[in-house]
Amino acid sequence: MPKELYTVFAEATTFSPISIFTPYTSTSANTYLLPPPTTLVGALAYAYKRSLNDFKELDDNGLSPALEMVEKSLVLYASAGVDEQYTLIKSVERVYQHIYLRSEYWSDIGMAYTVGVRSAVITKKLYIFYIVSNEDVARYSYGIVRIGRKESLVSIDSVVVAPLKDVLSSEKSCDTVFYFPLSIAKTYSPKDSWISVDMPTLTRENFEKKSIVTEKYVVPKPFVFAKAVVELNDNGAVVKMNVGSKVFAIPIPREVAE
Repeated sequence: MPKELYTVFAEATTFSPISIFTPYTSTSANTYLLPPPTTLVGALAYAYKRSLNDFKELDDNGLSPALEMVEKSLVLYASAGVDEQYTLIKSVERVYQHIYLRSEYWSDIGMAYTVGVRSAVITKKLYIFYIVSNEDVARYSYGIVRIGRKESLVSIDSVVVAPLKDVLSSEKSCDTVFYFPLSIAKTYSPKDSWISVDMPTLTRENFEKKSIVTEKYVVPKPFVFAKAVVELNDNGAVVKMNVGSKVFAIPIPREVAE
Protein backbone atom coordinates (compact mmCIF):
# COMPACT_ATOMS: atom_id res chain seq x y z
CA MET A 1 0.00 0.00 0.00
CA PRO A 2 1.49 3.39 -0.98
CA LYS A 3 2.29 5.55 2.04
CA GLU A 4 0.65 8.61 0.52
CA LEU A 5 -2.95 7.32 0.65
CA TYR A 6 -5.31 9.18 2.97
CA THR A 7 -8.90 8.78 4.09
CA VAL A 8 -11.25 11.76 4.21
CA PHE A 9 -14.47 11.79 6.22
CA ALA A 10 -16.68 14.85 5.64
CA GLU A 11 -19.95 15.64 7.38
CA ALA A 12 -22.32 17.78 5.32
CA THR A 13 -25.51 19.63 6.20
CA THR A 14 -27.99 19.79 3.33
CA PHE A 15 -30.13 22.84 2.55
CA SER A 16 -32.28 21.51 -0.27
CA PRO A 17 -33.34 18.23 -1.86
CA ILE A 18 -30.52 16.29 -3.48
CA SER A 19 -31.12 14.87 -6.93
CA ILE A 20 -28.69 13.02 -9.17
CA PHE A 21 -30.66 11.83 -12.16
CA THR A 22 -30.14 8.31 -13.47
CA PRO A 23 -28.83 8.07 -17.07
CA TYR A 24 -31.04 7.63 -20.11
CA THR A 25 -34.17 8.85 -18.35
CA SER A 26 -36.87 10.99 -19.91
CA THR A 27 -38.03 14.41 -18.78
CA SER A 28 -39.61 12.66 -15.81
CA ALA A 29 -36.33 11.52 -14.23
CA ASN A 30 -35.55 9.24 -11.33
CA THR A 31 -32.72 9.95 -8.90
CA TYR A 32 -30.05 7.81 -7.30
CA LEU A 33 -30.91 7.16 -3.65
CA LEU A 34 -27.52 8.47 -2.50
CA PRO A 35 -24.90 10.33 -4.55
CA PRO A 36 -22.89 7.78 -6.59
CA PRO A 37 -19.07 7.78 -6.58
CA THR A 38 -18.87 9.84 -9.77
CA THR A 39 -21.03 12.59 -8.26
CA LEU A 40 -18.95 12.67 -5.07
CA VAL A 41 -15.76 13.08 -7.11
CA GLY A 42 -17.50 15.80 -9.09
CA ALA A 43 -18.35 17.65 -5.86
CA LEU A 44 -14.71 17.54 -4.80
CA ALA A 45 -13.50 18.51 -8.27
CA TYR A 46 -15.80 21.55 -8.22
CA ALA A 47 -13.90 22.92 -5.21
CA TYR A 48 -10.51 21.82 -6.56
CA LYS A 49 -10.97 23.44 -9.97
CA ARG A 50 -12.21 26.72 -8.54
CA SER A 51 -9.09 26.97 -6.42
CA LEU A 52 -7.26 27.01 -9.77
CA ASN A 53 -9.61 29.70 -11.19
CA ASP A 54 -11.14 27.13 -13.53
CA PHE A 55 -14.92 27.68 -13.62
CA LYS A 56 -15.84 25.50 -16.60
CA GLU A 57 -18.70 23.04 -16.21
CA LEU A 58 -17.18 21.03 -19.06
CA ASP A 59 -13.69 21.08 -20.54
CA ASP A 60 -13.23 22.23 -24.14
CA ASN A 61 -13.23 18.60 -25.30
CA GLY A 62 -16.60 17.99 -23.65
CA LEU A 63 -15.20 15.95 -20.77
CA SER A 64 -16.10 16.49 -17.13
CA PRO A 65 -13.38 18.38 -15.20
CA ALA A 66 -13.71 15.69 -12.53
CA LEU A 67 -12.02 13.19 -14.87
CA GLU A 68 -8.62 14.69 -13.98
CA MET A 69 -9.01 13.60 -10.37
CA VAL A 70 -9.67 10.00 -11.45
CA GLU A 71 -7.07 9.66 -14.20
CA LYS A 72 -4.33 11.18 -12.03
CA SER A 73 -5.38 8.85 -9.20
CA LEU A 74 -6.09 11.82 -6.95
CA VAL A 75 -9.29 10.07 -5.79
CA LEU A 76 -9.30 6.27 -5.62
CA TYR A 77 -12.59 5.56 -3.88
CA ALA A 78 -15.72 7.44 -2.81
CA SER A 79 -18.84 6.57 -0.87
CA ALA A 80 -21.67 8.26 1.03
CA GLY A 81 -23.88 7.39 3.96
CA VAL A 82 -26.64 8.56 6.28
CA ASP A 83 -27.25 7.75 9.95
CA GLU A 84 -30.99 8.38 9.98
CA GLN A 85 -33.90 7.68 7.69
CA TYR A 86 -34.18 9.86 4.63
CA THR A 87 -37.10 10.69 2.35
CA LEU A 88 -37.63 10.16 -1.37
CA ILE A 89 -39.92 12.78 -2.93
CA LYS A 90 -41.26 13.72 -6.35
CA SER A 91 -42.10 17.17 -7.63
CA VAL A 92 -43.26 18.79 -10.86
CA GLU A 93 -40.58 20.98 -12.44
CA ARG A 94 -40.31 23.23 -15.45
CA VAL A 95 -37.60 21.73 -17.63
CA TYR A 96 -35.56 23.50 -20.32
CA GLN A 97 -35.64 21.21 -23.35
CA HIS A 98 -34.25 23.09 -26.38
CA ILE A 99 -30.90 21.31 -26.10
CA TYR A 100 -32.63 17.97 -26.51
CA LEU A 101 -34.64 18.94 -29.62
CA ARG A 102 -33.68 18.93 -33.28
CA SER A 103 -32.11 22.20 -34.46
CA GLU A 104 -35.17 23.29 -36.44
CA TYR A 105 -37.03 23.77 -33.13
CA TRP A 106 -34.38 25.89 -31.42
CA SER A 107 -35.90 29.19 -32.57
CA ASP A 108 -39.37 28.23 -31.33
CA ILE A 109 -39.64 29.87 -27.92
CA GLY A 110 -42.88 28.02 -27.26
CA MET A 111 -40.96 24.76 -27.22
CA ALA A 112 -38.17 25.96 -24.94
CA TYR A 113 -39.72 24.49 -21.80
CA THR A 114 -41.82 21.56 -20.74
CA VAL A 115 -42.78 20.04 -17.40
CA GLY A 116 -41.74 16.76 -15.83
CA VAL A 117 -42.05 14.78 -12.63
CA ARG A 118 -38.63 14.47 -11.03
CA SER A 119 -37.36 12.65 -7.96
CA ALA A 120 -35.14 13.94 -5.15
CA VAL A 121 -33.90 12.89 -1.73
CA ILE A 122 -34.30 14.85 1.50
CA THR A 123 -31.92 14.25 4.41
CA LYS A 124 -30.56 16.50 7.14
CA LYS A 125 -27.02 15.15 7.09
CA LEU A 126 -24.89 13.40 4.53
CA TYR A 127 -21.58 11.68 5.26
CA ILE A 128 -18.97 11.59 2.51
CA PHE A 129 -15.92 9.35 2.41
CA TYR A 130 -12.91 9.48 0.06
CA ILE A 131 -9.63 7.68 -0.33
CA VAL A 132 -7.19 10.16 -1.88
CA SER A 133 -3.54 10.14 -2.84
CA ASN A 134 -2.33 13.10 -0.75
CA GLU A 135 -3.41 15.57 1.90
CA ASP A 136 -3.48 18.48 -0.54
CA VAL A 137 -6.43 16.86 -2.28
CA ALA A 138 -8.10 16.12 1.06
CA ARG A 139 -8.29 19.78 2.07
CA TYR A 140 -10.52 20.63 -0.90
CA SER A 141 -13.34 18.71 0.75
CA TYR A 142 -13.86 21.81 2.91
CA GLY A 143 -14.90 23.63 -0.28
CA ILE A 144 -17.74 21.29 -1.26
CA VAL A 145 -20.87 23.44 -1.69
CA ARG A 146 -23.13 21.30 -3.86
CA ILE A 147 -23.66 17.64 -4.62
CA GLY A 148 -25.23 16.78 -7.95
CA ARG A 149 -27.38 19.50 -9.47
CA LYS A 150 -26.40 23.09 -8.73
CA GLU A 151 -29.58 23.46 -6.69
CA SER A 152 -28.49 20.68 -4.29
CA LEU A 153 -26.67 22.90 -1.82
CA VAL A 154 -24.65 21.63 1.15
CA SER A 155 -22.13 22.97 3.64
CA ILE A 156 -19.32 20.99 5.21
CA ASP A 157 -19.50 20.97 9.00
CA SER A 158 -16.36 18.97 9.73
CA VAL A 159 -13.61 17.03 8.01
CA VAL A 160 -11.41 14.29 9.43
CA VAL A 161 -8.30 13.22 7.51
CA ALA A 162 -6.18 10.20 8.44
CA PRO A 163 -3.52 8.08 6.74
CA LEU A 164 -5.19 4.97 5.34
CA LYS A 165 -2.64 2.69 7.00
CA ASP A 166 -3.64 4.08 10.42
CA VAL A 167 -7.37 3.41 10.09
CA LEU A 168 -7.34 0.16 8.12
CA SER A 169 -8.79 -2.60 10.28
CA SER A 170 -8.18 -6.35 10.20
CA GLU A 171 -11.84 -7.03 10.91
CA LYS A 172 -13.84 -9.04 8.38
CA SER A 173 -17.25 -7.71 9.34
CA CYS A 174 -18.72 -4.39 10.40
CA ASP A 175 -21.85 -2.33 10.96
CA THR A 176 -21.98 0.56 8.53
CA VAL A 177 -24.10 3.49 7.34
CA PHE A 178 -22.14 3.81 4.07
CA TYR A 179 -23.01 2.17 0.78
CA PHE A 180 -20.52 -0.37 -0.52
CA PRO A 181 -19.86 -2.51 -3.62
CA LEU A 182 -21.84 -5.74 -3.58
CA SER A 183 -18.73 -7.53 -4.89
CA ILE A 184 -16.89 -7.15 -1.56
CA ALA A 185 -19.67 -8.58 0.62
CA LYS A 186 -20.13 -12.25 1.49
CA THR A 187 -23.44 -11.43 3.18
CA TYR A 188 -25.26 -8.35 4.40
CA SER A 189 -28.41 -7.60 6.37
CA PRO A 190 -31.11 -6.43 6.95
CA LYS A 191 -32.30 -7.00 3.39
CA ASP A 192 -35.52 -5.07 4.02
CA SER A 193 -33.54 -1.87 4.76
CA TRP A 194 -30.75 -2.11 2.17
CA ILE A 195 -31.04 -2.65 -1.57
CA SER A 196 -28.63 -3.51 -4.39
CA VAL A 197 -28.62 -0.90 -7.18
CA ASP A 198 -26.46 -0.10 -10.20
CA MET A 199 -24.34 3.04 -9.89
CA PRO A 200 -21.61 4.49 -12.12
CA THR A 201 -18.01 3.69 -11.20
CA LEU A 202 -14.86 5.82 -11.28
CA THR A 203 -13.95 5.02 -14.89
CA ARG A 204 -13.21 7.36 -17.81
CA GLU A 205 -16.37 6.45 -19.72
CA ASN A 206 -18.58 7.83 -16.96
CA PHE A 207 -17.03 11.29 -17.28
CA GLU A 208 -17.29 11.41 -21.08
CA LYS A 209 -21.10 11.49 -21.06
CA LYS A 210 -21.18 8.85 -23.79
CA SER A 211 -21.67 5.50 -22.12
CA ILE A 212 -22.24 4.33 -18.57
CA VAL A 213 -20.17 1.71 -16.75
CA THR A 214 -21.94 0.57 -13.60
CA GLU A 215 -21.39 -1.72 -10.64
CA LYS A 216 -23.87 -2.99 -8.08
CA TYR A 217 -23.73 -1.19 -4.75
CA VAL A 218 -25.67 -1.92 -1.58
CA VAL A 219 -27.50 1.27 -0.58
CA PRO A 220 -29.84 2.12 2.33
CA LYS A 221 -33.51 2.35 1.42
CA PRO A 222 -35.54 5.51 2.08
CA PHE A 223 -38.14 5.84 4.86
CA VAL A 224 -36.40 3.30 7.12
CA PHE A 225 -33.07 3.27 8.91
CA ALA A 226 -30.88 0.43 10.09
CA LYS A 227 -27.15 0.00 9.87
CA ALA A 228 -25.99 -2.65 7.43
CA VAL A 229 -24.32 -5.63 9.04
CA VAL A 230 -21.73 -6.70 6.48
CA GLU A 231 -19.57 -9.80 6.38
CA LEU A 232 -16.80 -9.17 3.87
CA ASN A 233 -15.23 -11.62 1.46
CA ASP A 234 -11.56 -11.63 0.49
CA ASN A 235 -12.14 -8.61 -1.77
CA GLY A 236 -13.20 -6.36 1.08
CA ALA A 237 -11.57 -4.47 3.93
CA VAL A 238 -12.80 -2.20 6.73
CA VAL A 239 -11.78 1.36 7.53
CA LYS A 240 -12.65 2.59 11.04
CA MET A 241 -12.58 6.34 11.65
CA ASN A 242 -13.05 8.28 14.88
CA VAL A 243 -15.27 11.28 14.19
CA GLY A 244 -16.02 13.25 17.34
CA SER A 245 -17.54 10.83 19.84
CA LYS A 246 -18.51 8.30 17.15
CA VAL A 247 -16.65 5.54 15.33
CA PHE A 248 -17.66 4.94 11.72
CA ALA A 249 -16.88 1.71 9.87
CA ILE A 250 -16.63 1.95 6.07
CA PRO A 251 -16.30 -1.17 3.90
CA ILE A 252 -13.91 -0.63 0.98
CA PRO A 253 -12.47 -2.76 -1.84
CA ARG A 254 -9.25 -4.33 -0.61
CA GLU A 255 -7.51 -3.56 -3.91
CA VAL A 256 -7.69 0.17 -3.12
CA ALA A 257 -5.63 -0.35 0.01
CA GLU A 258 -2.96 -2.55 -1.61
